[in-house]
Amino acid sequence: MSKRDHILAVAESLFNQFGYTAVGVDKIRDEAAVSKTSMYRHFGAKSALIEAVLQARHTRFEQGLQQAIDAHQDKDAQLAAFLDWHLAWFEQDDFKGCMFMHAIGEFKSNTDSQIVEIAKAHKDKIYGLIEQIVGSKAVADAVMTLLEGLIVRAEFDVLPDRELCLAMLRSLIRP
Repeated sequence: MSKRDHILAVAESLFNQFGYTAVGVDKIRDEAAVSKTSMYRHFGAKSALIEAVLQARHTRFEQGLQQAIDAHQDKDAQLAAFLDWHLAWFEQDDFKGCMFMHAIGEFKSNTDSQIVEIAKAHKDKIYGLIEQIVGSKAVADAVMTLLEGLIVRAEFDVLPDRELCLAMLRSLIRP
């Protein structure tokens, strides 16, 4: 793993666990066991590091979701795969909620924030994947709202079982 990738991995873990504003560059430097000069050489500023973390996470999420969806031809199976991918994410030991939601929450008052734009672009991409499956903007809106609710509920360790989640999704598609 390159030094840049190592710094990104450490920063992502710390931001995920504690939040963006709560984690200082010194903490990342210490945990990554690199010099401050090395960090600034790779990222220039903390905001650029946050942007890089979000971009890398987006790429992983997009690839994983697309791969899960593409493994199926049937729309119902694609929807189930989309749900299962998220349910598996919620079960990971390091799940602390959506880093993109958290980024919007922490930086939305900064209207010049590239961080917010990256987070919104991620959400737009997820919305596009949903619309690709369901074929309707109105239904995609409903599914996206349900998904965001599931993410928040997962943060509190309060989720309905898979079958109920799938039934809720299907009811949005076939009211």
